[in-house]
Amino acid sequence: MLHTYRGKEIMAYDEPYWIGGVGLIGGTAGTDAVQQAELLVMLGTDYPYVDFLPKHGNVIQVDERALAIGRRAPVKLGVVGSVRPTIRALLERLPQRTDTAFLDRAQERRAAWDRMLDERADPARAGDKIHPQAVARAVSDRAATDAILVTDTGEVTLWAANWLRQTGRQRITGSFNNAAVGTGMGIANGAQLLDRQRQVILHVGDGGLTMLLGEFMTAVEHELAVKVVVYDNSGWGLVHLEMEGAGLPAAKGTGFPNLDFAAFARACGAQGFTARDADALDATVAEFLAVPGPAILHALVDPAEVPAMPHVDAKQALRFGIAKVRELIGR
Repeated sequence: MLHTYRGKEIMAYDEPYWIGGVGLIGGTAGTDAVQQAELLVMLGTDYPYVDFLPKHGNVIQVDERALAIGRRAPVKLGVVGSVRPTIRALLERLPQRTDTAFLDRAQERRAAWDRMLDERADPARAGDKIHPQAVARAVSDRAATDAILVTDTGEVTLWAANWLRQTGRQRITGSFNNAAVGTGMGIANGAQLLDRQRQVILHVGDGGLTMLLGEFMTAVEHELAVKVVVYDNSGWGLVHLEMEGAGLPAAKGTGFPNLDFAAFARACGAQGFTARDADALDATVAEFLAVPGPAILHALVDPAEVPAMPHVDAKQALRFGIAKVRELIGR
């Protein structure tokens, strides 16, 4: 079983049949499993990134929205209906299977992917810098088992999604759409307003929080105990990556100066914390999540860190290399 980012909350990280996600907000195991499966069953998903979907047409798609059937990938059978009763009826008719060869291969890939995630999240490799993976993993491991985890749009989505070890009881939400940078703070406020007893954590980039900075004051005004984790790489990280992926040097406008977000939180009457030392990261995250009321954790992360990708082909590597050379020579 695998998922899009929208569906990550459904299964716990330690569920043995959980293989992981698909695409950039996923991993090698899930991406390869989609391509290599003899049959793919798509349940309630309108996953838009067609490069990660199979072209063979051996797909069964179940969705309440008829317009979604076959929109992203060719299907052999489309079922217009709700997922739960459809799956219940299907399971009653399926014979029990004992061949686990495909699952075994997928689990091996997942184990290798997980080891890579653990290595990149290890604060010990940081030296004098904090890596964003370490921040995301520290927050994930310290979050309440039933927390609501909100992620803004941008490069921060890749850190928060791939390094989260979800419990199966947590809710994971956000815009889930491109070009929606800055919506996270408002979504987090709304989630906390609906349930004041539940922990709400927002992962947001420095650009995303700056765009709608006043929404944090809304949290203070209405006593919404949202915990805001700001990944400060002093730039539009995803735009930077997209330009380099096209072989272009990152433009001047992809970087910008930042305010002191922890000082801003205190100026608003809330609590502010700063993470700049990898050795103190876990203790800082623990203290930040434990305080009452709204708070901001200003994490100064390494801007040169590149997100993990399921596969990088030779052409992509060449374009990134060209972009880096052009950046070095100033062209």
